[in-house]
Amino acid sequence: MTEKTQSAYPDQGELFKASNKKHDALIFFVHFYLGHKKALLRHIRLVNQLGYDAYVFNIKDKLKDHYGLPYSLVSHKFGLKHAIADQIEEHMNLLTEYPKKIAYAFSNVSACCIEAMARRPHQDFIALICDSGPSLNFMDSAYALYKHSNPVALPLRFIAAPLMAYGWSKDMHKDIPGDLIKLPQGFPVLSIRGWKDPLIKPNDIDLCFEPCKNLVWQKLSLPEAGHLTGLRDFPQEYKPVVDEFLKSVN
Repeated sequence: MTEKTQSAYPDQGELFKASNKKHDALIFFVHFYLGHKKALLRHIRLVNQLGYDAYVFNIKDKLKDHYGLPYSLVSHKFGLKHAIADQIEEHMNLLTEYPKKIAYAFSNVSACCIEAMARRPHQDFIALICDSGPSLNFMDSAYALYKHSNPVALPLRFIAAPLMAYGWSKDMHKDIPGDLIKLPQGFPVLSIRGWKDPLIKPNDIDLCFEPCKNLVWQKLSLPEAGHLTGLRDFPQEYKPVVDEFLKSVN
């Protein structure tokens, strides 16, 4: 059972406490692009059942959330990626009652979470789980988004994808390895990917982590899974690996 705690956290932030808490670390969830905190209820139930408290909030991932001009006041960079990183960092700094936290992020918004973690001088985040991302090839990912998830006519894709990429970050995710190497030596990462993901190729995920020799990272590869479908469609493969990873870092 999960105890849902209403709070005064911004952005509809909610703390879900495990009814049988076994571990001190908090699981800090960051949902996917154009998603919602409710989309992670299956994952929240999983970690609650494993004995971890969980925190989740709604990301400001639309241009209107930033008055059409997404900009980071911390990194002084234009783009949704960097503005979302500001928001994530704000929530990271709120949860001081948990001295140990594990980030659990999804799709390309994982890159925003990584950026926020890399900025912070604190050592409270002890591990990272990334499900279905991020991709180092953001342009291909943006094109695939308009082909599969939010389909638009073929000629418009060649306009929509570059516009989205520019509005996301001019770095096109090439800054991800630079952020990851700022994490402590031996920092543990679990990278979950589906081989049938139409939006983000597993090889493009590998390119984010492979250059970073400071990481101790491992893969959970699900040959039949698509984008963000691992826990829903393959719980018998997904759950034990997440459980073992969390135990190993906590």
